[in-house]
Formats: sequence, C-alpha cells, structure tokens
Amino acid sequence: MLPSQLPGDFLKRISELLSPQELSAWIVSASCPPLAVRWTGDPTSAAQGAAALAAAGLDATPVPWCAQAWSLGCIPRSRVSRLPLVSAQQLFLQSLSSMAAVMALDVRPGHDVLDLCAAPGGKTSLIRRQQQGRGMLVANELSRARTVRMKKVLARLNIEGVEVLTGPGASMGSTHERCFDRVLADVPCSGEGRFHLSDAATWSRWSLAGIRGLAKRQATLLESACKTLRPGGVAVYATCTMAPEENERVVDRVVRRGRIPLEILPVDLQLTSTKPGLHRWQGRSMLPEMARTVRVLGDTETTPFYIARLRRTG
Repeated sequence: MLPSQLPGDFLKRISELLSPQELSAWIVSASCPPLAVRWTGDPTSAAQGAAALAAAGLDATPVPWCAQAWSLGCIPRSRVSRLPLVSAQQLFLQSLSSMAAVMALDVRPGHDVLDLCAAPGGKTSLIRRQQQGRGMLVANELSRARTVRMKKVLARLNIEGVEVLTGPGASMGSTHERCFDRVLADVPCSGEGRFHLSDAATWSRWSLAGIRGLAKRQATLLESACKTLRPGGVAVYATCTMAPEENERVVDRVVRRGRIPLEILPVDLQLTSTKPGLHRWQGRSMLPEMARTVRVLGDTETTPFYIARLRRTG
C-alpha cells in the first residue's frame, strides 16, 4: 500500500515508474534507509574494520564492486555511528549510491579528475583513494559554507593533494576546458531517493515545478562537465532521484545537442535491484542508448539513484 503522507503527484509518478514488487521494496528502503561503510584507514589494515563490524554484531556484507566497503542493510544509524572506528574516521558511513557514482568513473592512478559538485566530500575522498595519490584532483562546490565543511571532512580523513574550489560548476567548462580524464557530476536534484517516510522534511520541498527547474540546471552542469573532459575522457552523471526529467532526459538533451561529441557507455557495476534507463517517458521518446544507463531501485541495500557514463569522442 502506498504511503499516503507523500505528495499525491509523486505517488502517481512512482506508480508509473515502479512495478508493484519494486514499489514494495522501495517502501522498505524509504522506511529504514540502508547503511554502508567503507574503510578509510591504512588499506593494509582493512581487516580491522571487518572485525569491528562483526564484534558489534552487525551483518556486514562485502560490496563486490568497491573494495574494503560493506553493506549493513536497514538498521538504525546509531548502531554504527557510535562504533570507535567510526568515531576515529577509519570506518566512514557513506551510501552505496555515492560509492557507486565514484566506482563507475573507473579512476586509475595518474588520472586527472574533477568532482564538479563535491560537497560534503565523501566522494572526493574515495576518488583520491582510487588515484593512490597520483594525478590532479579538483573538488568544486558552489556554496562557500559547504566548501568549508568539505575541507574539514577531507582533513579528518587525512586526504591530501586536493585543490578545492568554490564557484559555479556551470563555469568549469570554460575555465577548465579539456583538462581532465574523469569528471564526476553528482548533481543537485529533487532527492526522491532519499525520502524517509518518517521525516516530512525530506520531501517538503518536492514539486513538479522544482523538478523542471532542476532539470535545466542539471543539463547546464552536465554539459559543463563534458567540456572539461579531454578527448577519450569519461564523465559520470549521477542523481539520487527517480525523476526521468532529471535523469534520462538530461542525458538525452545534452547528447542530442551535439555541442560536445559524446558516446553513452554501459555501467559495469554488479549492483543489486537495477533496471535499464528509460527511453520513453510520458509520451516522449529518448535515445535508445538510454538503456545503457542504470536506474538503481530501493531495497535493503540501496536507495534509488541513477548513473550514466559518457565518453567524449573528440
């Protein structure tokens, strides 16, 4: 049964997007959002993290596509946040969606990387770990207050070698054109994937008008991200929402414009509860290659999110 406290327009749309079985799984996820952690201490000592989780009686399942990370399922956050290794910032609470967005980038040591909308910094720290200290990493954030908080997160995690910028991501395509091998555009969105059924604040600002406004901004950010790529470089576009206007339609718009030559790549992660991106929504067709993008559905491991991989071909 659909949760009646959510906006009526949202409930109508989600019934079109999800099958009855998928909808039931999403309700479980939105009732108690699943948690995950990753090891941020010395990589050779990750066994300490696994041992600490086991000693706390947590059912920690290794994440197959992200080394030294564990899915904890739908449990109260307090059971994890008070662990000593979490307090010491050696185990870092981070959603699987954030980890997946980074892992889809396929960052290698020596790659130059841009995190376009970087705060609060968890994704930036994982990118730097994938770089193994080699290659340029620029973390950009629009809000000065969020930039300050991000610097504190990076400092607590002992992350060095990151150039932190404060400014509009839409300008990066002009100021840093053809500078990067990888770009992460995990953009501001309507946040439908983070709705918590017991917290009205998580959906209080949701509206169809808001989705339309966000979609315009997102297309600008994605185009800027792709401009910063070197030929052959890869951008990952990600959101934590289910709205096709903010997901497939944004990618479709930027690719069809043709201002930057782009190829849509498959997302090769062993994620649970996924389905291909839509190529049609509310009577409007999109590129068939949208099926290479991925919609991750809410369940006991993940909250809903969307990932698209784009390669600049020239």
